[in-house]
Amino acid sequence: MAQLFTINFGPISEILDSGIRRADVFMGVGLNASEQVPPISHVLSRDTGPGVILVKEELSDQERSDVANEFGKWVRANGIRELLETFSVYLTEIYNVVFMVETAYGDGTKRTMAVSRFERLGINDQIEELRRFIPISDERRDILKSLNQARNCYAHRRGLIGAPDIDPGTNHFELQWLRLRYQILLEDGTVIPEEKVVGAYLEKEGVLQIQPVIERHRYSHGDELVIPKDELKHLCLCVHIIGQSIGEETVNFALASGATNIGEPLRPEARAISAQDP
Repeated sequence: MAQLFTINFGPISEILDSGIRRADVFMGVGLNASEQVPPISHVLSRDTGPGVILVKEELSDQERSDVANEFGKWVRANGIRELLETFSVYLTEIYNVVFMVETAYGDGTKRTMAVSRFERLGINDQIEELRRFIPISDERRDILKSLNQARNCYAHRRGLIGAPDIDPGTNHFELQWLRLRYQILLEDGTVIPEEKVVGAYLEKEGVLQIQPVIERHRYSHGDELVIPKDELKHLCLCVHIIGQSIGEETVNFALASGATNIGEPLRPEARAISAQDP
């Protein structure tokens, strides 16, 4: 007897969205706290009993500044880690859909790996495995690779660009991300660029155009990987854009495979995968 599978993408998308929100909010709280003047207290607890002194309770102005600066690095490192680890969990759920669809409708020419094995892969390898089934452009693969390398740099080298981060071909580390660029196209063909959009007075009708573009920053060996807050915001948006497109391509893959009448229509809401007898 055939088995029906209901594939629900809403909760899968929420895995990605909630991780992005957490990274955005926590980096905001942390970095704003690291910039507060005068600095907030660094003392974890003053009620630990006698003899428990791990750090000085009274710091000089320079020491307070150094603590705040290092705290900012720590926040960035953990924010990017949260962002990418959540993205990896999301990719695993996406691959679970691919696995089920390929098992039910595939012709056997493309072998899938166990989802538990996929889950243990790094993001770069997860992307390569997914690219066997759904289109993910080289540009977006390279963006994810650079973001993942930034995480590794923070995790293993405390944000200092080291040999493992350097591309031998360019002798640099290049951080890449997508950002949205805005412009206004007037009816006579004139384009008002992004830097002049805010506060612009339009004498003629125009259309606001938004498109994703790739931003790049190059770092040399020994440079410190300091990512400004506005760029961190764009990194969060970048992961959302790429994750959303991967979800859409997964829906297209399922539909193209023949999954057109499987319990409920494929739609971007609901819980991952459930099965029931017809």
